[in-house]
Amino acid sequence: MESINIMDGLILTIVSMLVVFVVLAAIWGLVEIFSSLINQQEPVEESVGTQPSASQPQTVSPLAPNKTHQQVAELMALVLASEDAPNKKFEIVESKRIK
Repeated sequence: MESINIMDGLILTIVSMLVVFVVLAAIWGLVEIFSSLINQQEPVEESVGTQPSASQPQTVSPLAPNKTHQQVAELMALVLASEDAPNKKFEIVESKRIK
């Protein structure tokens, strides 16, 4: 059996760690790509129905309706409602935004 000296062990360790980090970075990149494809922002429809002109720049309001934020708010409301009665079944009948 061939013996491995310290230098060979060090090179083997560094190469192995680099391979692990490259694979992890590739998995991270794939997850980011798939999450951006799945969670694309849906365009917000304006209630007025007017087309914005070129002279008026569009600004995105931080309070614009967002489906993800609505779902999080509904889930938090269910969590808070079920704290007092954990064995009770709750159902969301209507979701309305209060300004």
